[in-house]
Amino acid sequence: MIFSFYPTDITYDVVDGKPRVLLFGRTLNNEQVCVIDSSFRPYFYAIGDKEGLQVLEQDEFRVTEVQEVTKNLNEKEVKALKVFVNVPKAVPVLRKLAQELGFKVFEYDILFTRRYLLDKRITPFVLTKVEGEEVQLDFKVRCIKVNKIECVKGTFADPGILAFDIETYNPDGKKINPEKYPIIMIAVHTNNFSRILTWKKFNSTNPEIEFLKDEKTMLERFFEIVDKLKPDIITGYFSDGFDFPYIIKRAKIKKIKMNLGLDFSEPFIRGRIQSEVKITGIVHFDVFKFVRRVISRSLETYVYSLDAVAEELLGEKKIQVDLNKLAYAWNKNIDKELEEFCRYNLHDAKLTFNLASKLLPNLIELVKIINLPMFDINRMSFSQLVEWFLIKKASEFNEIVPNKPSRTQEALRMDDPIKGAFVFEPTPGLYKDIVVFDYRSLYPSIIASHNISRGTINCDCCKDAEKIKTSRGEFHFCRKKKGLFSMAITELILKRAEIKKELRVKQDPLLKARSQSLKLLANSFYGYIGFAPARWYCKECAESVTAWARYYIHKAIDFAEENFFKVIYSDTDSIFLLLDGKTKQDALNVVNEINKKLPGLMELEFEDFYPAGIFVQAKASETGAKKKYALINEKNQLKVRGFEAVRRNWSPIAKDVQKEVLRIILEEQNPVKAKKYVRQIVSDLRSNNVPKEKVIIHTQLSKSIDSYESIGPHVAAAMRLRERGETISPGMIIKYIVIKGEKGLIRNRVRLVEETKQEDYDGEYYITNQVLPGIDRIFAVLGISTDDLVSSSTQSKLSGFK
Repeated sequence: MIFSFYPTDITYDVVDGKPRVLLFGRTLNNEQVCVIDSSFRPYFYAIGDKEGLQVLEQDEFRVTEVQEVTKNLNEKEVKALKVFVNVPKAVPVLRKLAQELGFKVFEYDILFTRRYLLDKRITPFVLTKVEGEEVQLDFKVRCIKVNKIECVKGTFADPGILAFDIETYNPDGKKINPEKYPIIMIAVHTNNFSRILTWKKFNSTNPEIEFLKDEKTMLERFFEIVDKLKPDIITGYFSDGFDFPYIIKRAKIKKIKMNLGLDFSEPFIRGRIQSEVKITGIVHFDVFKFVRRVISRSLETYVYSLDAVAEELLGEKKIQVDLNKLAYAWNKNIDKELEEFCRYNLHDAKLTFNLASKLLPNLIELVKIINLPMFDINRMSFSQLVEWFLIKKASEFNEIVPNKPSRTQEALRMDDPIKGAFVFEPTPGLYKDIVVFDYRSLYPSIIASHNISRGTINCDCCKDAEKIKTSRGEFHFCRKKKGLFSMAITELILKRAEIKKELRVKQDPLLKARSQSLKLLANSFYGYIGFAPARWYCKECAESVTAWARYYIHKAIDFAEENFFKVIYSDTDSIFLLLDGKTKQDALNVVNEINKKLPGLMELEFEDFYPAGIFVQAKASETGAKKKYALINEKNQLKVRGFEAVRRNWSPIAKDVQKEVLRIILEEQNPVKAKKYVRQIVSDLRSNNVPKEKVIIHTQLSKSIDSYESIGPHVAAAMRLRERGETISPGMIIKYIVIKGEKGLIRNRVRLVEETKQEDYDGEYYITNQVLPGIDRIFAVLGISTDDLVSSSTQSKLSGFK
């Protein structure tokens, strides 16, 4: 039989001592299937004399074949041995034995399923053609044994998504204790199905509420719904860390078989520090992890709660309820409150569904670019995404993947920092009529244009090539043979350029998602090659990139000044010109001349025109702070860089005041109004008239509480949370308020938000430590002191614009 399907999930098992790959997906006829491939064999690479490898074995693990192959290592041709073994688990065991015999070994840590996708060129969520015959297996879906399989074209753009959310019994407040406390509500939502499952009968006319006999019956009903709806993707918000582990624990306590897998297997949890829950055949998409690791770069919010992320991406918020009252309402069977909690539960599931639907195109595009399962991509950091993209390209170009560095190697790399880019420091002040140009993806385009890669550096064939001086010496790069880095990044840049052309014609969300993914990946390349744990770490390459960046920025500055433009600022990839009576077209003409002399894919682009801007003074210096400026464009949109407004450990009131002060000064050019506004805020803080919500400080816990040598305010707040029974882990955003009390250590006056009343917070603390530090240097540019801002005198003049 011949058919086409969209693979969505992959795993493997071993039958009669032989591994078989299981590809789950959905056919064009909307049928879930499992495609089985028993032809693929696990292997690793070794370099050395072939003798001794063929008879390598330990326990049930053995080498089945050794092939002599020609490969590239660090982009240089080598003779290698491809060592096939009987089962995937034999790879780490036998490679260790090979190492002990003196062999250099490679690619022993690439998972079998990932290896299959890369070698077979099978891309999840992309249409795949299969020839094979049906086989009978005890699975929930039809199974087809593969004779031939190949990826064709077409993206699975509309997979079935099921979102869920749970509420638990919590008499101790927010304490999480699955051993002791039951799940009392489970909400399920798809594009055509909504249900709240609960086992406390109360008066309600809501048809979406389904009452069950007890927790056990409710859990069984949830599993039944998942089986019946047959989703391709099941999604939750922090479902790796809370919802699924809680369900799994409660199912175990209630002795329920949780056979959600399409092979009747139960979900399994992997990972010690951060748990991951895998379901065979169904992709588990944890929206929180994707937001935090990938999407957060493009978000304004610094809190990644469901409420904050949904508000920014969807324009919707959670229903506001007091979860501390849920246990009481449950115990007393309060109809109205229980119904509201059910509504809250379902709304959370709906928000999660809508977020998953909105973000899915971005996730699918990363899957297509990198060629790994969606489950894995969902949980990867940007450095991992770049590394696996390079692994994919290495596979395509016959390159052996380098090994990960040892801890000792990592430590040595970290002790040898890479010199950064050039920054042209501005003179503090207010400026009018600024035009900003930036190099289009400067670092990626330098890597592509100068062929920067580990295998092209200081080649013997191009010794007369243009050289770049760095703090580590002088380097040149091959002009005859493309390197792995430059090939990979050129592909990303050119693909994005094509998509941007299409987007000018039609606004397609899928195209936009692909463009964003390509940009994020390309811009992460430079950081990766200078990242200590990277397989392809290359400090000479990283230094060369920043050296070229400094060179091109200097060239642009020199040419602009030769053409009578004043350069007021320049950073990693941007140049700020003061028009000073000239026109925007004059500036564009200068930039066009610069572009004529740039190599390859490099281009200086017009970013925007700003009628006004401010650069503030650095601490203990008369030069402007690096990356500390604010600009306003012709649409009155603020662009703020380097100010405290972009830091997450500042309260909303500090951020609001800073933003409004900048707006008044740059848009209205009214210092009197700006100072009057600040004085009113100072007065409101002193009299506790600023809403409590505006003085909440958010700080991320970077490590476990017990790892901190000194106890700062956020650690003190985290300790209070722990005392209340809450689970505290690294990465959590801790929220607290500083209250009135005897002066001394701030940590002694830290309280949790729910412990604090409106009149409790210390207004003087927020004035001195939050509001004023965010605006003092702005007003210093205007000649207005901090004392002047908190006193009652008037100020009438604004320093002139330059």
